[in-house]
Amino acid sequence: PVPDHTTLCRFRNLLIEAGLLEKLFIELDRQLDQAGLILRRGTMLDATVIETSAARPPHALRGGAAGAQASDPDAAFTRRQGKPGSSYGYKAHAGVDQGSGLIRRIITTPANVNDTVPADRLICGDERAVLADAAYHSHARESALKDRGVKARLMRRANKHHPDLPPRLKRLNQLIARQRAAVETTFATLKRRMGLSVIRYRGLAKATAQVVIAAMAFNMRRWVTLTA
Repeated sequence: PVPDHTTLCRFRNLLIEAGLLEKLFIELDRQLDQAGLILRRGTMLDATVIETSAARPPHALRGGAAGAQASDPDAAFTRRQGKPGSSYGYKAHAGVDQGSGLIRRIITTPANVNDTVPADRLICGDERAVLADAAYHSHARESALKDRGVKARLMRRANKHHPDLPPRLKRLNQLIARQRAAVETTFATLKRRMGLSVIRYRGLAKATAQVVIAAMAFNMRRWVTLTA
């Protein structure tokens, strides 16, 4: 018989306490690599905000981290550029193998953490290129990737000194956007089919566990698809 929710919850908590989920994710990555499914053509970087089921704190507590008085003090508010309102919860940052669509790195943070902060930890080091939108571009990161022989396929954005991108960079952005578009499918599948549409538990540790388990389920499902 299928274990009940309490049994699964206790087992998940034991995995969290023992620090085994990251080890399990790494072991699954090793097996996927051994099966020849990881292509290393490139790593696509992206992040998605996941609302928490915890109640939003009072308006007076808002502004970044919600604070100790919130029902989930680790969750945070963020505003999405070009979209009205705010989101309250966490953010899943992923490094996805270009071509196979497998998740090779996954990091969970409060929602107010900028995409670029954990970006370097999403880069595996054995890929031939790193593809990401303009939020991930910095001259330091571009230089570091080139020094390691990795192609920096990072989209560029205009700034106060160069308010309009030259045609060459606009074309580059279009090419990168087409190649990295597949990462959006990864997040769509995680949310719609892997149940990652909302964080169900309180605290960063348990939120991380939910995201990692969903990523493992995604990779195992993807393994079946790639070998069918």
